[in-house]
Amino acid sequence: MCGLHAEHQVNHSHKPGARLPEGMEPAAVPVSPASRERVGQHISHSLSTNLGRSHMNEQITRHQFIRNSAKIAAGIAAGVGVMGAMSSKSSGQTTSWPWPYAEIDAEEGRIRGHLGYYARGCSYGAYHAIVSLLSEKVGAPYTTMPTEFLEWGRGGAWSWGTLCGALTGALTAINLCQTKAAAEKIGNELIGWYCGALFPSDVSNQYAVAKTFRDNRYDKTLPQSSCGSPLCHASVSTWCTFSKFKRGGSERSERCGRLTGDVAAYSIKLMNDELKQQFKALYTTPAVVTYCMTCHGPALRDDTLGKMTCRVCHGDHTGSAPPTSVTADQLPDAAFKLHQNYPNPFNPSTTIRFSIPKDAIVSLIIYDIHGRAIKNLISYEDYGRGSFEVHWDGRDNANQAVPSGTYFAHLFAGTHSKTIKLSLNK
Repeated sequence: MCGLHAEHQVNHSHKPGARLPEGMEPAAVPVSPASRERVGQHISHSLSTNLGRSHMNEQITRHQFIRNSAKIAAGIAAGVGVMGAMSSKSSGQTTSWPWPYAEIDAEEGRIRGHLGYYARGCSYGAYHAIVSLLSEKVGAPYTTMPTEFLEWGRGGAWSWGTLCGALTGALTAINLCQTKAAAEKIGNELIGWYCGALFPSDVSNQYAVAKTFRDNRYDKTLPQSSCGSPLCHASVSTWCTFSKFKRGGSERSERCGRLTGDVAAYSIKLMNDELKQQFKALYTTPAVVTYCMTCHGPALRDDTLGKMTCRVCHGDHTGSAPPTSVTADQLPDAAFKLHQNYPNPFNPSTTIRFSIPKDAIVSLIIYDIHGRAIKNLISYEDYGRGSFEVHWDGRDNANQAVPSGTYFAHLFAGTHSKTIKLSLNK
C-alpha cells in the first residue's frame, strides 16, 4: 500500500502547468500480460458497478458517469504501474541494493540542488539533484523512484532544526547507490566537510552573480559562515547572527538554496571519486571535539553519543581558558582585526594574530584552494575580549604535512569574519 500511495502521488505531481525541476519525468513501467488481464477485470467490474449506481440514482448524468469511469480507469492504471515497478523479474529492472552508480556532473548537481530548494525545500533539492541525474544517466531503477517523499527533511525535519535537510537528502541518495561501507565513509566525510565549510561557497556566490543558476531571484554575493555543526538550527542561527539577515528574509532563503547546491555538488564529487577509486578522506576529528569527549565520553560522564563539540550548543562548561591570549586589561582598545600571518611565505610554520572587541565564540580554520577545511586551529571556542596569536605548523587535522601551495585562514568571531591568504613554500 505504501508503494501504491507513493506512485499515485508521483502521477498527480505531473498535472498540466505543474512546475518541477528538470530531470524527473514520469516513468513508463513494463506491465506483464497477467497484470493487464487483472486490470481488465478490475475495470470491467468497476464500470459495471458505476453503471449500476447510475440506475439507482437518476441524478447522475451521462457526463458524470463518463467522468467517474475515467477516474476509476486512471486510478487502476496507476496501481498497475506500481505493480510493474515492483515486479523486477518480469521487467528486468535492477532492484537489489545498492543501485548502480555512474559518474555524473557535480556542477549540474549544484544547479539542480539550488533549483530544487525553491521547488520543495533543501532535503528534496539535494536528493532530487542526485537522483534525477542518475535517472538520466543510468535509467531504471531510478526512473521509477519518486523524489517528493524527501520534502519532510526541510528545515531539519519539518522545521525542527535537527540534521540539515540538505544533508538528509544527500545522505539518502548516497545510501541508495553505495555499499554500506562506502556510504559510511562518504557520509562521514560529507558531514565533516559541512561542519567546517563556508556557506554559501564562493562557487555558488559566483553562479548567482553570473546568473548561472536557473532560478535567479537573488543575484548578489551573500556573506559566508561556518558553524562546526551539521544541525540546521546551528547553521542558520550562526549565519543570521553573522550576516544580520533575518531567518524569514529572502537572503536567508537564498543562502540555504545555495547551500543545498553546494551539498549536492560535494556529495557527487565524493561518489565520483569513490567510483574512480580516488576517494581520500580529509576530515579528522578536531582537537576540541576530542577534548569535549574527555568530559562526556566513557572515561568520565559517558552521557552522550556524537562527533560534535558541545560548545556549539551550550558553550564551554569546563572552565578552561584559550591558549596564548593577551588579557583585555592589557589591551583596553581591542578591535576586531585579523593580521597577515608572519612569516609569509612560510616554511614550515607561521603565526597568525588577531584581536576581538568583546567575548565571542571563535573559530580559526585553514582551508585549501578547493575550499576544504584542512586544519581547525580554533574550533568554536569561547574567547574573551583581547588579542591572541596562534601557530600553524603546516600540518592538517590528521597531523600530516600539507604540500606547498596557497591556503586561506578564515577567522569567525561573533558577528565578525575575515579571511587572509597564506603561502607555503617548501
